[in-house]
Amino acid sequence: MSSEVVVDASLVIKWVIHEQDSGKALNLLADWTAKNVVIHVPALLAYEVTNLLYRRTLRGEIDLPKAKEIFAKLMTSELSLYFSQEASLGLQALELAHRFRLPSTYDAHYLALAQSRNCDLWTADARLWAAIQGQVTWVRWLGDYPL
Repeated sequence: MSSEVVVDASLVIKWVIHEQDSGKALNLLADWTAKNVVIHVPALLAYEVTNLLYRRTLRGEIDLPKAKEIFAKLMTSELSLYFSQEASLGLQALELAHRFRLPSTYDAHYLALAQSRNCDLWTADARLWAAIQGQVTWVRWLGDYPL
């Protein structure tokens, strides 16, 4: 196992809100924590998680105070936020989005960060997984992680 990984918002949200495969996501987090694995995320994660939580409030699944509590907890967690001051990550994301014919560059930023850090990207995003499955070896699907 590598000493660092990149995770996307689809996985991170499972750590704080019960969803399908939340148990797997929490076990994976516990495994990384026990092994002192550094968990990298692009700063974009903060915006994506905020949006995911907000959409849950709109559907009445959680209230605003709970959404704020969850967000604060995630932002003070062990995540290593990556703020790129260079255009290179964005350019790499453009190339990866084009290569995999992704509908936007958001997911491609996670791909670019993992590629630049030379580590695995873990995702629970079925659409992203379907787009890249079998084309790169460094993207891992949460569904394949044993419970």
